[in-house]
Amino acid sequence: MSRMMTKELKTHYIGHDGAYRYRKAKGEPGWASEEDNLKFEKVIEDSLKTACVPKGGKVLELGCGAGDMSLVLVAKGYEAYGIDISPTAIEWAKEKASERNLKADFRVGSVLDLCDFPDNHFDYILDGHCLHCIIGKDREKFLSEAFRVLKPGGIFFSETMCGEIRDPEVLKLFDPESRCMIRDGVAGRYIGLPEDIVEELKSAGFNLISYEVSPDPDAQDDLRIIATKNNLRRLT
Repeated sequence: MSRMMTKELKTHYIGHDGAYRYRKAKGEPGWASEEDNLKFEKVIEDSLKTACVPKGGKVLELGCGAGDMSLVLVAKGYEAYGIDISPTAIEWAKEKASERNLKADFRVGSVLDLCDFPDNHFDYILDGHCLHCIIGKDREKFLSEAFRVLKPGGIFFSETMCGEIRDPEVLKLFDPESRCMIRDGVAGRYIGLPEDIVEELKSAGFNLISYEVSPDPDAQDDLRIIATKNNLRRLT
């Protein structure tokens, strides 16, 4: 079990809605900058080249935000669904889909309870930089629900913050015991060690196909994971 489970922490996930309202009012492209969106799009495109990743079918983006990555996948032929706790983000995602004449199913909801979706429903599940926002035992719920709605042989892809803390501003908020950033008593990000995150996925039932740490000297390292619901051959 991950060391982050050793203490209870306060969360405020719906607080993301205020951040989305602020960004939308300022005319920003979404949660991330255009540059960061393009970087993540490239990461996703690279993951799609992996032999085991389905080249079509139903895809669910967890924490879809303003919908950019879901719409990238729609343009590539996937049937895309996106879920986010923020009503503002979902409204924004629907606006973008309409503007681009693309069809996607965006819904307000909790990634901890995917009750709208049946078991074994999706060919591909994308963590839209959501997992590192999920704290404590909620992470078990997140991964359990993702596992439940993923088809046998389907693929779960995640890019999530990990590793040692180098940024002085992050260090000011970082609690080494929980490995969370905590502001005003509320935990907002979990920056786990790679081996702990990998163990979380294994405990949820996933079989790891590949995982690697992508270092970033200017920010936080990312752990990129491709996992499945059955025993495919591990690539790395």
